[in-house]
Amino acid sequence: MRKKQLEIILSNLKEMENPDMFEEQYTSPGDIAASIVLFAYQRGDIEGKTVIDLGAGTGRLGIAALLLGSKKVYFVEKDNRAIEILKDNLKTLTLKTNLELEKYEIREGDALQVLLRGDTIIQNPPFGTKQRNMDTKFLKKAFEIGNVVYSLHKKGNYDFIKNVALENGFELIEMKDFNFPIKAMFEIHRKRKVLIEVELYRFTRCYDGSKCRG
Repeated sequence: MRKKQLEIILSNLKEMENPDMFEEQYTSPGDIAASIVLFAYQRGDIEGKTVIDLGAGTGRLGIAALLLGSKKVYFVEKDNRAIEILKDNLKTLTLKTNLELEKYEIREGDALQVLLRGDTIIQNPPFGTKQRNMDTKFLKKAFEIGNVVYSLHKKGNYDFIKNVALENGFELIEMKDFNFPIKAMFEIHRKRKVLIEVELYRFTRCYDGSKCRG
């Protein structure tokens, strides 16, 4: 699937109408969601793999993984409103692409408590601006349940995040920069759109008891 085609499909999916500011429910734009999952696909971490979309929201990352040939995608989300939109998005996708129902599963509940194992974790976690260290908690959970992790974080935390990875038996292998647009959704926002500098990190597990390079 071409990148532009994937962007269009993802951009046309339903979003949260009244997102929760405290939970930092910012929808991943279609072009960024497409870029993230294609980045993973090009490294062999999507096609034929079991993928977990941790804190899935309305499902753009996980749906992109489905469209790019994942063996199965687990969508993990606790917000009932987001889950209903996610179900609508998956229903629309199924009708348009004849997607097999066994290719995905929605796990309703706290992402930090989920009991799953996957090949690849993809996530756009809270940036930790409203609930301190929430980004780190999501990252540690991803390390617990996956072998390869793709995680989006605010720019400027590279060294800290690299050390968190090492402490949990993972190496930070690659990164990619994005300007993440956040629409004016809340009363405190004075601009129609704000661009936040973010970094996508790719982590891989250190196997066979070998030490991470650091």
